[in-house]
Amino acid sequence: MILIVMVKINKKHLCPCGSGRKYKKCCFGKKPRKQSIMVGSPEPLKGFHYDKEKMTFMGITHDDRLIEPAVTYSQTHYNSKSGKEKVLSRIHDKVIPDQSDLLRHLTSSFDLIIASDTNTKVIENETISVTGIVHCVLRSTPDPGKYKASFIFEGAMPFRNCPSDLPSEKFGWITIIKNINHDPLNKSKRFAIVTDHDLDNHRSYNEKQLPIFKDIYLPDNFKLIYGRGDGSTDNLLNDLVKRCDKKATNVLKEIEQNQYYQYGDTRLSITQIPVPSL
Repeated sequence: MILIVMVKINKKHLCPCGSGRKYKKCCFGKKPRKQSIMVGSPEPLKGFHYDKEKMTFMGITHDDRLIEPAVTYSQTHYNSKSGKEKVLSRIHDKVIPDQSDLLRHLTSSFDLIIASDTNTKVIENETISVTGIVHCVLRSTPDPGKYKASFIFEGAMPFRNCPSDLPSEKFGWITIIKNINHDPLNKSKRFAIVTDHDLDNHRSYNEKQLPIFKDIYLPDNFKLIYGRGDGSTDNLLNDLVKRCDKKATNVLKEIEQNQYYQYGDTRLSITQIPVPSL
Protein backbone atom coordinates (compact mmCIF):
# COMPACT_ATOMS: atom_id res chain seq x y z
CA MET A 1 0.00 0.00 0.00
CA ILE A 2 1.39 3.40 -1.01
CA LEU A 3 -0.04 6.72 0.13
CA ILE A 4 1.08 10.07 -1.24
CA VAL A 5 -0.01 13.10 0.77
CA MET A 6 0.15 16.46 -0.98
CA VAL A 7 0.72 19.27 1.49
CA LYS A 8 -0.98 22.53 0.47
CA ILE A 9 0.96 25.65 1.39
CA ASN A 10 -1.17 28.20 3.25
CA LYS A 11 -0.60 31.73 1.95
CA LYS A 12 -0.26 32.99 5.54
CA HIS A 13 2.43 30.45 6.47
CA LEU A 14 6.18 30.92 6.05
CA CYS A 15 7.34 30.40 2.48
CA PRO A 16 9.02 27.01 1.90
CA CYS A 17 11.91 28.80 0.16
CA GLY A 18 13.26 29.70 3.59
CA SER A 19 13.19 33.47 3.09
CA GLY A 20 11.43 34.02 6.42
CA ARG A 21 8.58 35.87 4.69
CA LYS A 22 5.00 34.70 4.36
CA TYR A 23 4.25 32.61 1.27
CA LYS A 24 1.76 35.19 -0.12
CA LYS A 25 4.49 37.87 -0.07
CA CYS A 26 7.25 35.68 -1.45
CA CYS A 27 6.89 32.77 -3.91
CA PHE A 28 3.09 32.66 -4.21
CA GLY A 29 3.09 33.96 -7.80
CA LYS A 30 6.04 31.86 -8.98
CA LYS A 31 6.13 28.36 -10.48
CA PRO A 32 4.32 26.34 -7.78
CA ARG A 33 6.38 24.17 -5.49
CA LYS A 34 4.69 21.10 -4.08
CA GLN A 35 5.40 19.38 -0.81
CA SER A 36 4.47 15.72 -0.54
CA ILE A 37 4.92 12.81 1.84
CA MET A 38 5.10 9.26 0.50
CA VAL A 39 4.35 6.35 2.82
CA GLY A 40 4.63 2.71 1.77
CA SER A 41 3.07 0.01 3.94
CA PRO A 42 3.51 -3.79 3.76
CA GLU A 43 -0.24 -4.26 4.33
CA PRO A 44 -3.52 -2.33 3.91
CA LEU A 45 -4.14 0.44 6.43
CA LYS A 46 -7.16 2.34 7.62
CA GLY A 47 -5.21 5.33 8.89
CA PHE A 48 -2.05 6.78 10.35
CA HIS A 49 -0.81 7.98 13.70
CA TYR A 50 1.33 11.10 13.29
CA ASP A 51 3.92 11.92 15.94
CA LYS A 52 4.70 15.59 15.31
CA GLU A 53 7.55 15.66 17.83
CA LYS A 54 9.36 12.69 16.25
CA MET A 55 8.14 13.61 12.74
CA THR A 56 7.06 10.03 12.02
CA PHE A 57 3.98 8.11 10.86
CA MET A 58 2.80 4.78 12.24
CA GLY A 59 0.27 2.84 10.18
CA ILE A 60 -3.04 1.74 11.72
CA THR A 61 -4.18 -1.62 10.37
CA HIS A 62 -7.81 -2.68 10.03
CA ASP A 63 -7.48 -4.72 13.23
CA ASP A 64 -6.09 -1.64 15.07
CA ARG A 65 -2.41 -2.65 15.18
CA LEU A 66 0.30 -0.01 14.84
CA ILE A 67 2.97 -0.91 12.28
CA GLU A 68 5.98 0.93 10.92
CA PRO A 69 5.79 1.91 7.23
CA ALA A 70 8.18 0.10 4.91
CA VAL A 71 9.27 3.44 3.50
CA THR A 72 8.59 7.11 4.26
CA TYR A 73 9.96 10.20 2.60
CA SER A 74 9.13 13.89 2.40
CA GLN A 75 10.05 16.01 -0.58
CA THR A 76 9.65 19.39 -2.23
CA HIS A 77 9.24 19.30 -6.00
CA TYR A 78 7.70 21.02 -9.02
CA ASN A 79 6.65 20.06 -12.53
CA SER A 80 8.74 21.39 -15.42
CA LYS A 81 7.23 22.68 -18.66
CA SER A 82 7.50 19.18 -20.09
CA GLY A 83 5.53 17.83 -17.15
CA LYS A 84 8.52 16.00 -15.64
CA GLU A 85 8.78 16.06 -11.87
CA LYS A 86 11.84 17.93 -10.60
CA VAL A 87 12.76 17.00 -7.02
CA LEU A 88 14.31 19.90 -5.11
CA SER A 89 14.90 18.16 -1.78
CA ARG A 90 14.07 14.82 -0.16
CA ILE A 91 14.35 13.50 3.40
CA HIS A 92 13.94 9.78 4.06
CA ASP A 93 12.20 8.24 7.09
CA LYS A 94 10.71 11.52 8.33
CA VAL A 95 7.38 13.32 7.90
CA ILE A 96 8.34 16.92 7.14
CA PRO A 97 5.42 19.02 5.93
CA ASP A 98 7.06 22.46 5.95
CA GLN A 99 10.28 24.46 6.14
CA SER A 100 10.12 24.86 9.91
CA ASP A 101 9.98 21.09 10.42
CA LEU A 102 12.88 20.63 7.98
CA LEU A 103 15.07 22.98 10.01
CA ARG A 104 13.96 21.33 13.26
CA HIS A 105 14.89 17.92 11.85
CA LEU A 106 18.31 19.07 10.66
CA THR A 107 19.03 20.80 13.97
CA SER A 108 18.05 17.85 16.15
CA SER A 109 19.57 15.11 13.97
CA PHE A 110 23.02 16.38 12.95
CA ASP A 111 26.02 18.05 14.56
CA LEU A 112 27.30 19.20 11.19
CA ILE A 113 25.76 19.47 7.72
CA ILE A 114 28.25 19.00 4.88
CA ALA A 115 27.24 19.87 1.35
CA SER A 116 29.12 18.47 -1.63
CA ASP A 117 28.91 19.04 -5.37
CA THR A 118 31.43 18.02 -8.05
CA ASN A 119 31.93 19.57 -11.47
CA THR A 120 34.22 18.21 -14.19
CA LYS A 121 35.89 19.70 -17.26
CA VAL A 122 38.61 18.62 -19.69
CA ILE A 123 41.54 21.05 -19.44
CA GLU A 124 44.79 20.53 -21.37
CA ASN A 125 43.79 16.92 -22.15
CA GLU A 126 43.30 16.19 -18.43
CA THR A 127 39.86 15.49 -16.97
CA ILE A 128 39.78 17.84 -14.00
CA SER A 129 37.12 17.46 -11.31
CA VAL A 130 36.52 19.81 -8.40
CA THR A 131 34.36 19.02 -5.39
CA GLY A 132 32.96 22.12 -3.74
CA ILE A 133 32.47 21.62 0.01
CA VAL A 134 30.50 23.68 2.54
CA HIS A 135 30.20 22.97 6.27
CA CYS A 136 27.08 24.32 7.98
CA VAL A 137 26.10 24.33 11.65
CA LEU A 138 22.39 24.84 12.23
CA ARG A 139 21.16 25.89 15.66
CA SER A 140 17.85 26.92 17.17
CA THR A 141 17.48 30.44 18.55
CA PRO A 142 15.60 31.79 21.59
CA ASP A 143 12.77 32.74 19.21
CA PRO A 144 10.43 29.71 18.76
CA GLY A 145 10.62 28.29 15.25
CA LYS A 146 13.67 30.38 14.33
CA TYR A 147 17.05 28.88 13.42
CA LYS A 148 20.48 30.23 12.60
CA ALA A 149 22.76 28.71 9.96
CA SER A 150 26.51 29.33 10.29
CA PHE A 151 28.73 28.50 7.32
CA ILE A 152 31.96 27.59 9.08
CA PHE A 153 33.96 26.26 6.12
CA GLU A 154 33.87 26.67 2.37
CA GLY A 155 36.49 25.03 0.19
CA ALA A 156 37.32 22.95 -2.85
CA MET A 157 39.03 19.64 -3.59
CA PRO A 158 40.48 19.22 -7.11
CA PHE A 159 41.46 15.87 -8.61
CA ARG A 160 42.02 14.56 -12.13
CA ASN A 161 41.35 11.56 -14.32
CA CYS A 162 38.89 9.84 -12.00
CA PRO A 163 38.61 6.12 -12.93
CA SER A 164 35.70 5.36 -15.24
CA ASP A 165 34.07 3.02 -12.71
CA LEU A 166 34.21 5.60 -9.90
CA PRO A 167 31.76 8.53 -10.23
CA SER A 168 33.56 11.74 -9.33
CA GLU A 169 30.68 12.75 -7.01
CA LYS A 170 31.18 9.55 -5.00
CA PHE A 171 34.92 10.08 -4.75
CA GLY A 172 34.07 13.45 -3.23
CA TRP A 173 31.75 11.80 -0.65
CA ILE A 174 34.30 9.12 0.24
CA THR A 175 37.12 11.64 0.71
CA ILE A 176 34.93 13.89 2.88
CA ILE A 177 33.96 10.90 5.05
CA LYS A 178 37.57 9.73 5.41
CA ASN A 179 38.75 13.21 6.39
CA ILE A 180 36.00 13.61 8.99
CA ASN A 181 36.32 10.13 10.51
CA HIS A 182 40.10 10.36 10.59
CA ASP A 183 39.52 12.06 13.95
CA PRO A 184 38.24 9.32 16.31
CA LEU A 185 36.21 11.90 18.25
CA ASN A 186 34.07 12.53 15.17
CA LYS A 187 32.83 8.92 15.06
CA SER A 188 30.45 9.72 17.93
CA LYS A 189 29.06 12.76 16.11
CA ARG A 190 26.32 12.88 13.48
CA PHE A 191 26.90 14.18 9.96
CA ALA A 192 24.68 14.83 6.95
CA ILE A 193 26.05 14.93 3.42
CA VAL A 194 23.80 17.02 1.19
CA THR A 195 24.18 16.14 -2.48
CA ASP A 196 22.25 16.18 -5.75
CA HIS A 197 23.77 12.88 -6.92
CA ASP A 198 22.16 9.41 -7.12
CA LEU A 199 18.84 10.28 -5.46
CA ASP A 200 17.18 6.92 -6.12
CA ASN A 201 19.79 5.03 -4.06
CA HIS A 202 20.05 7.32 -1.04
CA ARG A 203 17.81 5.17 1.15
CA SER A 204 19.72 1.99 0.25
CA TYR A 205 23.04 3.68 1.05
CA ASN A 206 21.73 5.06 4.34
CA GLU A 207 20.42 1.65 5.43
CA LYS A 208 23.60 -0.19 4.35
CA GLN A 209 21.68 -2.22 1.77
CA LEU A 210 24.13 -1.08 -0.92
CA PRO A 211 27.76 0.04 -0.81
CA ILE A 212 28.36 3.52 -2.15
CA PHE A 213 31.31 2.08 -4.10
CA LYS A 214 32.64 -1.49 -4.26
CA ASP A 215 33.01 -2.57 -0.61
CA ILE A 216 32.72 0.94 0.86
CA TYR A 217 29.54 1.50 2.87
CA LEU A 218 28.26 4.71 4.38
CA PRO A 219 29.43 4.86 8.02
CA ASP A 220 26.82 4.80 10.78
CA ASN A 221 27.47 8.43 11.71
CA PHE A 222 26.68 9.71 8.20
CA LYS A 223 23.40 10.16 6.30
CA LEU A 224 22.85 11.25 2.71
CA ILE A 225 20.25 13.94 2.06
CA TYR A 226 19.16 15.14 -1.36
CA GLY A 227 19.24 18.81 -2.27
CA ARG A 228 19.11 20.16 -5.82
CA GLY A 229 21.58 22.93 -6.57
CA ASP A 230 20.48 24.21 -9.97
CA GLY A 231 17.72 26.75 -10.46
CA SER A 232 16.38 28.94 -7.67
CA THR A 233 17.27 28.48 -4.02
CA ASP A 234 14.21 26.98 -2.36
CA ASN A 235 15.47 26.01 1.09
CA LEU A 236 18.66 25.51 3.07
CA LEU A 237 19.48 22.21 1.32
CA ASN A 238 19.23 23.81 -2.12
CA ASP A 239 21.25 26.81 -0.97
CA LEU A 240 24.07 24.61 0.35
CA VAL A 241 24.42 22.59 -2.86
CA LYS A 242 24.26 25.75 -4.92
CA ARG A 243 27.12 27.23 -2.88
CA CYS A 244 29.17 24.09 -3.58
CA ASP A 245 28.38 24.22 -7.30
CA LYS A 246 29.48 27.86 -7.47
CA LYS A 247 32.73 27.11 -5.64
CA ALA A 248 33.54 24.13 -7.90
CA THR A 249 32.71 26.12 -11.05
CA ASN A 250 34.90 29.06 -10.01
CA VAL A 251 37.88 26.83 -9.18
CA LEU A 252 37.61 25.06 -12.55
CA LYS A 253 37.61 28.44 -14.28
CA GLU A 254 40.69 29.51 -12.33
CA ILE A 255 42.54 26.30 -13.22
CA GLU A 256 41.67 26.71 -16.90
CA GLN A 257 42.73 30.34 -16.92
CA ASN A 258 45.91 30.04 -14.84
CA GLN A 259 46.95 26.49 -15.80
CA TYR A 260 47.45 25.68 -12.10
CA TYR A 261 45.56 25.33 -8.81
CA GLN A 262 46.47 27.73 -6.01
CA TYR A 263 45.48 27.07 -2.39
CA GLY A 264 47.18 29.33 0.13
CA ASP A 265 50.91 29.04 -0.50
CA THR A 266 50.49 25.77 -2.39
CA ARG A 267 50.51 25.85 -6.19
CA LEU A 268 49.86 22.73 -8.26
CA SER A 269 50.25 22.58 -12.01
CA ILE A 270 47.52 20.69 -13.85
CA THR A 271 49.62 17.52 -13.99
CA GLN A 272 50.36 17.82 -10.26
CA ILE A 273 46.71 17.75 -9.29
CA PRO A 274 46.26 14.34 -7.59
CA VAL A 275 44.66 11.32 -9.22
CA PRO A 276 42.01 9.54 -7.05
CA SER A 277 43.28 6.65 -5.00
CA LEU A 278 41.14 4.59 -2.59
